[in-house]
Amino acid sequence: MAAVAAPPSGKRLRRTDSESTSLVLPTFRPFALATLEKRVPTGDSWLFEMKFDGYRAQAAIAGGTVKMYSRGGHDWTRQFGYVVPGLSQLTKGTALIDGEICAIDEHGRTNFTLLKNSLDGQKPVVFYAFDLLELDGEDLARLPQLERKQRLEALLASVPTEVPIAYSDHIVGDGEAVFQAMCEGGHEGVIAKSPTARYYGGDRSTAWLKIKCVKRQEFVIIGWRPPEYGVDNVRALFLATYENGQLVYRGGVGTGFTEKMRREVWDVLQVIRTDTAPDIRGMPRPEMRAARWVEPRLLAEVEFTEITPDGLIRHPSFKGLREDKAPTDVHLEDEKDA
Repeated sequence: MAAVAAPPSGKRLRRTDSESTSLVLPTFRPFALATLEKRVPTGDSWLFEMKFDGYRAQAAIAGGTVKMYSRGGHDWTRQFGYVVPGLSQLTKGTALIDGEICAIDEHGRTNFTLLKNSLDGQKPVVFYAFDLLELDGEDLARLPQLERKQRLEALLASVPTEVPIAYSDHIVGDGEAVFQAMCEGGHEGVIAKSPTARYYGGDRSTAWLKIKCVKRQEFVIIGWRPPEYGVDNVRALFLATYENGQLVYRGGVGTGFTEKMRREVWDVLQVIRTDTAPDIRGMPRPEMRAARWVEPRLLAEVEFTEITPDGLIRHPSFKGLREDKAPTDVHLEDEKDA
């Protein structure tokens, strides 16, 4: 599997054609979700792709008209605007493409922290396309995974190299070697997919499996710990997940921040600050006394080594804030629910 390509540095393409306005823009479909697994599946009955470190995105295309959807089905055409001109040149018909918006760092890796500063529609990002759900009005979700990928690859075959749209290639079998290569290259992990499975939109099925090189997920921010001395700032964030509708304490994260990030996070927290502690289970009294509370509306992406027996994250590192998922959808990931 080839290394991730750097984002193109050339000018973005502009539409010059005049496609018919009679085309119907495909509507958003709930995304297929992968189930977390500890071990890489073996045998040739799986195909393996790189697990990208970005924002899930869906591109609805009708000739030169493009609408980009976030994971929650929100219109993020402005935020993902850098890739829109290229997508508008892709087909004179209609298409609905599933993929991931990523920012590429100087090492050629997808970088979530860099992406957070690249969602103004102007800074370079890449749309990695890995599934095709609709083409010229035909519903492809019922087709086998491998056939959908073949149709997608054919659709993207003529995309110029300078356009920030890339086909997510795959390898059939040899999953352990693919996984090892991804981890050694500093990537997040792999996605294993059944080549015969349909697209299970809205479901977390075992047709797609994700195997991570490190543990990582989003958490709900419930408050912050101020510094012992000095100016207003964030010493650490207090985190939780929703389990059966109840906020459950998962620990705090105080590493992974630059000083600039701490100030920026503090500014955001002031907008949702509250004097009322949330209804949370499992938070120790010393932490509750130290906490400055916020409404549980904001998510933090955190990397960690393991979950302790009492349900807390160990050795966490902050990676950034994220906005593409509802807080109530954030649960503690394990091998059954990822």
